[in-house]
Amino acid sequence: MEVSIDRRVTKLEAELARVRQEFEAALDRVPPERLHKAPAGQWTPAQIIWHVAKVERGIARLFERLDAAIPPMATVPPGPSLDRVLHLLDHHNYKDRTRKIVAPDAITPPTEVDLVAERARWADGRVQLIDAMRASGPRLSLMKHDHPFFGPYDGWQWALMIARHEERHLLQLHEVVAAPV
Repeated sequence: MEVSIDRRVTKLEAELARVRQEFEAALDRVPPERLHKAPAGQWTPAQIIWHVAKVERGIARLFERLDAAIPPMATVPPGPSLDRVLHLLDHHNYKDRTRKIVAPDAITPPTEVDLVAERARWADGRVQLIDAMRASGPRLSLMKHDHPFFGPYDGWQWALMIARHEERHLLQLHEVVAAPV
């Protein structure tokens, strides 16, 4: 028997794939000698990948924990419409790089990063996230967890946050690579 995937999850998957494809293409264009260099006080491209991979895997594990805690007979609210699911975070304007957001210590990259290993971890994290989103489906509406800067998010918002977070760090990647070191 084939399990139907919530169309909103499919739409989020497509958005996540679109952003990831742009990010990977940009990373592939970074000159090798710049992958581990950045202006003082900024993250290197390798550190950026460490960070986005760490965040994505953390959200995938969060989904797994929160979904496991939902009672089997829980009433699931309708959640966002298919048309609205990609706009749930528009009011936060993740792409605004003029607003500095300092990452909590747990997701601040170390000085030395193995980029090959981190890219593999980044890819694995995406598989884990998609699997968790598909398994949860409409129950994403019941998953509540506070974002450290933006307050309470449900599972739909957390899933979209991964795409918007990567977009923000893609802009950071462009800034770091364009800046003199």
